[in-house]
Amino acid sequence: MSRGPVLLAATAVLATAAVFVPTHGVGGAADPADIRELKLRDWEPKSMMVAKTTVVEKPLYPVVDVHNHLGGGKDRLRPEVVRRYLTEMDEAGVRTVVNLDGGWGDRLKETLAALDEAHPGRFLTFALVNFDGLDDPGWSAREAKRLEDGFKAGAKGLKFHKTLGLHVRHKDGTLLAVDDPKLDPVWAACATHNRPVVIHVADPAAFFTPLDRFNERWHELNSNPGWLFAGEKFPKRQDLLDQLLRVIARHPKTTFVNTHFGNNAEDLAAVADALDKYPNMYVDIDARISELGRQPYAARRFFLKYQDRIMFGTDTTPRRDAFRIYYRFLETDDEYFDCSASHHRQGFWNIYGIYLPPEVLDKVYRKNAERVLYGLKPDAAGPGAARELRVRPTEDFEVTGDGSAEAWKKAGWEPLSKRAGGPHPYETRVKTLYSKKGLYVLMDATDRKLTATIKQDFENLWLEDVFEVFLWPDERDPIYFEYEISPLNKELPIVVPNLEGKFLGWLPWHYEGGRKTRKATSAVGGEVKSGGEVTGWKAEVFIPYELLTPLRNVPPKPGTRWRANFYRMDYDDGKTTSWDWARVGPSFHEFAKFGTLVFE
Repeated sequence: MSRGPVLLAATAVLATAAVFVPTHGVGGAADPADIRELKLRDWEPKSMMVAKTTVVEKPLYPVVDVHNHLGGGKDRLRPEVVRRYLTEMDEAGVRTVVNLDGGWGDRLKETLAALDEAHPGRFLTFALVNFDGLDDPGWSAREAKRLEDGFKAGAKGLKFHKTLGLHVRHKDGTLLAVDDPKLDPVWAACATHNRPVVIHVADPAAFFTPLDRFNERWHELNSNPGWLFAGEKFPKRQDLLDQLLRVIARHPKTTFVNTHFGNNAEDLAAVADALDKYPNMYVDIDARISELGRQPYAARRFFLKYQDRIMFGTDTTPRRDAFRIYYRFLETDDEYFDCSASHHRQGFWNIYGIYLPPEVLDKVYRKNAERVLYGLKPDAAGPGAARELRVRPTEDFEVTGDGSAEAWKKAGWEPLSKRAGGPHPYETRVKTLYSKKGLYVLMDATDRKLTATIKQDFENLWLEDVFEVFLWPDERDPIYFEYEISPLNKELPIVVPNLEGKFLGWLPWHYEGGRKTRKATSAVGGEVKSGGEVTGWKAEVFIPYELLTPLRNVPPKPGTRWRANFYRMDYDDGKTTSWDWARVGPSFHEFAKFGTLVFE
């Protein structure tokens, strides 16, 4: 893959052209006889600063743009339009674009056919909610059902525009609040189907302040008066942000991607506080590098600290020049450059690059999206896209089997991908934490029936419904630990030796005292029993480090890396479906293809 940065005039340093495009005076504003009478709208300052210019033609890693608006319906998404999108994406190294304009019903189906189905892996389409009939008694149930139908049709998530909170009103004229209980069934439907919510509330702080001589975005708002939300007619900006945070707190099982850098790019401390409080919240950077780039030191520190919670997005119809401005901001240390081509002129200032390290770029560009978005296959990212999971520290806690311990709120869900040929439409995800004494793993799976009959530990659990953890702490030794647990809470801990990459069978790994695991399972929508009808099951396991001896590189310390993998097998109706975290071939024991746990 050819990639930048391409240095223009490598031996000569170019002057940065910081041209501020006026909103009214382009091509027609006459110079006033007295410069003191120049109108603010006609001011076009050109920077005199001499600075390096770096053009990053393609990013360091393939990009997933999690926030874009491509339109919806067959009339808008004609084949030639979609081909134009793909050309711009290919030229800019963009692997996948999320289209937030899917809508519902026939329009959604037409959009899915034109994008997701016609070009698998290149587009992910999100649904919308229909606010018509908001005050009807059955509106909430109607929209939750419509949304579920959209997910079954192929929608990958749900999008809310800023109209929620600012414009959508009840019959009596009052605004529908972002945290109105009428929306609870909608948030719950997203959790049930493991679909994220991409949500935009409020707008930049300047849009909620009077349009006077103190407003830092006077040019933009003067040209777009409909973007001004100051005054008694509109709610306070902070009230809207608080409403969204209350929703996120009330629905911890729903994943929220807060657009425009948490809808609050001017206040990074507030965004950081929200990320610390709500592990189900993520942010994207779309249309906010103008804000982030004018505070490069704080922004860089933020990206380094919250590198697992930030995703790439543009909010700009695919255009190679727009993408490349984002790459320049993220990858270079260029100073004081114009970023208006990334979206449009936002504010009367230039920005600075934050030169993120490669491992952080990889997460922001694609890995975080692979982990959070539904329907995005990590193995489609090409060579070098090995799975990596950061494991957070914790104090020891009780294992209950349902993941109810407060400590789990610190860990994000990591999806497992269904392997080819599996007929069951179930989903599987895991969380991990580590303490000074051992590793905690939580598995959450949807299911219809508990196909499990084995009632003894150390039996062949893999022949029935099972969840498996593979741990390879030290790559110097061709031996790793495997742990299996069934819905009936039976376990099989083993050690697997290898020679020259070949699986040589396994050894039962017995325990006593401090070597003993702690484990529990639970059922969702039914009972834990053989053949039980359920909607899902969970397994929670504590694996003490003492059990992993004599393997080396145990116990882990901050910065320690272990190779690992997670698997699930399901046997409903006599048919087999399997899932893995790091994609392996026919055998689960292809340990060279395992992913990596990174202990924080």
